Amino acid sequence: MIFKAIFQGLALGLALALSLGPSFFALIQTSTKRGFRPALGLAFGIFLSDMLCVFLAYLGIAQFFDNPQHKIYTGLIGGTVLVMFGFFSVFQRKKVEEKNLEVKAVSIPLYIIKGFLLNLLNPIVIGLWMACVVTVSSNKDYSLIHVALFFSTSLLTVFFTDTLKAYSANKISNYLSENILRIVSIIAGIILMISGLVMIYKVFL
Repeated sequence: MIFKAIFQGLALGLALALSLGPSFFALIQTSTKRGFRPALGLAFGIFLSDMLCVFLAYLGIAQFFDNPQHKIYTGLIGGTVLVMFGFFSVFQRKKVEEKNLEVKAVSIPLYIIKGFLLNLLNPIVIGLWMACVVTVSSNKDYSLIHVALFFSTSLLTVFFTDTLKAYSANKISNYLSENILRIVSIIAGIILMISGLVMIYKVFL
């Protein structure tokens, strides 16, 4: 049963890793534009927010987000953050900076916070983890240990694959021209803006 919990957690983690959500494009954009370490900070922030969602959902506190009024506020704030993030990516006129081996230590915590908020303010992420917690916890064959193994495996899988995405994007960017990197940044920015607008639109539905 332990092996089954780990295997199913791995399957969920890989499924989430293959999804092309706002976090994916934010990772690619940050890695190609700022370097691997800031993107790793972003990925760690995403990991922390996922872990918090699972923890809150398991404790039942996440029912706070199930309130229609709270969903509206969360959706509006999350959508606005995505739109602003994408807007600055598209319309930023400054040239793509060359990557230095040294990244200011103060910038890493900022990217962690950025990834944390970017992921946490997405109602889809909250709803997804809530659904997973309810489904897994209702499995009569799973004890608390099995549930912990399931979510530990899925969360670590998502973090590992996000790190791999950031590393790969950073390596590929070294062989791309400034214009191509700028196009990648614009495309990622547009996708983030669209994702934010769709999130805001769904709030009013």
